[in-house]
Amino acid sequence: LLSADALFFTEERVTGAFVQLAATGLFLLAALTDAVDGMLARRLNAVTQVGAALDHAADKALTTATLAALIYVALPLHLVIAALIIVVRDVAVAGLREGLSLSGRPLPVSLFGKVKTVAEMIGIAAFLLLMTAIAMSGPPDLAALLSTAAGVTLWIAAAAAVLSGLQYALALRQPPKAPPATA
Repeated sequence: LLSADALFFTEERVTGAFVQLAATGLFLLAALTDAVDGMLARRLNAVTQVGAALDHAADKALTTATLAALIYVALPLHLVIAALIIVVRDVAVAGLREGLSLSGRPLPVSLFGKVKTVAEMIGIAAFLLLMTAIAMSGPPDLAALLSTAAGVTLWIAAAAAVLSGLQYALALRQPPKAPPATA
């Protein structure tokens, strides 16, 4: 993304457009493989705590790095605010998850957390596709549609981030469950 942006404003505009297309394709491939991996793990009953933790970390690395690059390169202010809400919530929840796991209390993913992740991935993908459409001089109607899709889904992700963050904070107030009694 950063290379594409730098090239876009030089005589290498066409190269920048193809770099942008490659970055968009790479993000879409990573998001798709993440979704397929999760579905296969559940379908094959191969879900493990380590796998779930690694999947969660990979999701956060993919989305946080991409949002940071988009904030630097292209997001308009209203979407920078949405992106910052998402990133701050993700950092806070990651710390919360780590702290709870050290005390033996898991923090299961909430429905709002799943909605946030899906909306976030769609919003990022839509914005990357928008940048690609602009770089490749795509039709204005397509750019308008992608801009709206990116804005709506990133704000849905930000709202779900706040709601899931509140759910997780409320989960902190619940006392840890006692281990089952043994005879």
